[in-house]
Amino acid sequence: MALVQIAQRAEDLGRASAFYADLLGAEPLATFDPPGLVFFDLGGARLLLDVGAPSALIYLGVDDIDATVERLRS
Repeated sequence: MALVQIAQRAEDLGRASAFYADLLGAEPLATFDPPGLVFFDLGGARLLLDVGAPSALIYLGVDDIDATVERLRS
């Protein structure tokens, strides 16, 4: 299992994007506005600033989804 992406709600996309660009010392990988999305590289995982995110979300990548679901159910 690997961390793939973290999504963070950003009500003010421009302000949040500037904050993370300064904090990370990097420009965004991609910006889509609308719908209000900005992506940053975190060294193998992505930070997604999302105007529509409910709060914060963590995306995990797995090699075998069925085996992972079975393991989590047991």
